[in-house]
Amino acid sequence: MNSWFSLLPWPCRRYRDSHSRIVAVIFACFFFILLHFLLKWESGDTDIFVSLKIEIPDDFKPVRITKREYFPSSGTPKIPKIIHQVWKGIFVPPEFVSWIKSWNKHHPDWEYWLWTDKSARLFIADRYPHLLNVYDHYPENIRRADAFRYIVLYEYGGLYADMDMEALGSFLPLTLKYSCFIGKEPYEHPIIDTNFDELLINALMGCRQKHPFMKLLINNLASFSRLWHYLDSTGPHYVTLMYRQYKSSISLEKDDDTVNISPSEYFYPTIDPAKFRYMFNKCQNTQKLSELQIHACMNLKYKSLPENKFDPVTIAFANHHWYHTYLKTMSTVLTGYKSIFDIVPRVNIYKDLEE
Repeated sequence: MNSWFSLLPWPCRRYRDSHSRIVAVIFACFFFILLHFLLKWESGDTDIFVSLKIEIPDDFKPVRITKREYFPSSGTPKIPKIIHQVWKGIFVPPEFVSWIKSWNKHHPDWEYWLWTDKSARLFIADRYPHLLNVYDHYPENIRRADAFRYIVLYEYGGLYADMDMEALGSFLPLTLKYSCFIGKEPYEHPIIDTNFDELLINALMGCRQKHPFMKLLINNLASFSRLWHYLDSTGPHYVTLMYRQYKSSISLEKDDDTVNISPSEYFYPTIDPAKFRYMFNKCQNTQKLSELQIHACMNLKYKSLPENKFDPVTIAFANHHWYHTYLKTMSTVLTGYKSIFDIVPRVNIYKDLEE
């Protein structure tokens, strides 16, 4: 019996003398072990892709960057030093506190604005009353949050960041070089999902005031408002489509009318852990995949191999934690919630709205 118990992990072996509980202990231990591996699977451990049943050719060219482009170190910023974030109210969940603080830590001389549901609607009623009906009738809050970020960047300029974005350093280099920028989702996301290449994501954007691309996004909100899915009506699919129209149809007479498409490694250095199991399973059956999807699966495996390991966070300006706030039902009991005034004492709220 002792030799058999020696095969179990330490937490289980400690009960080797409790013969009356052997069955319960064994069951509990193996359940613990199974749970450990399931959690590891879902936690973002990319090592699982090493075991993909897919061969990588010798001439394979991975899609990734391992160093930043050149950025100026001095000059006049092309984008105002303003950080915008959007949340339901002035009390935010404890999970967000350190991420919010990171923006102020790396940008101590920037303005910080929190836009609550109430202050955002008030702003639209004041400045964009013709969009208020569209805004009010969106079926989900995520659509309102999407739409508002384009409006506030057009009106004020600055940097918009979702609450699950964490600043890893200063964004000043980007603002010195570009008048508007937006990042791409990790290469594998849209390809393995839907065979769609180069999807833009609106979780983090920087733009100068009155930029024509933000104006285009605002002008088409009403036309796309009735589309079934938020991705198409206000989200990443919408932004990607509008950018393609903008790039092909608008004469860019000035350099500050351009939009820089930043590599995913700058703002989204890790792929979404919630997609790991799905992507792994899909990549195991290459007969049902397109050539583009097969390449994306190879890319997953290539980056996971020990000899190709590289931590993209080392070159990132920000890290997206893929919290999926819009899919979660947040507790109405503010246990552990903190006031934004305690997190960022110098916070600005439109018209000093009290809640």
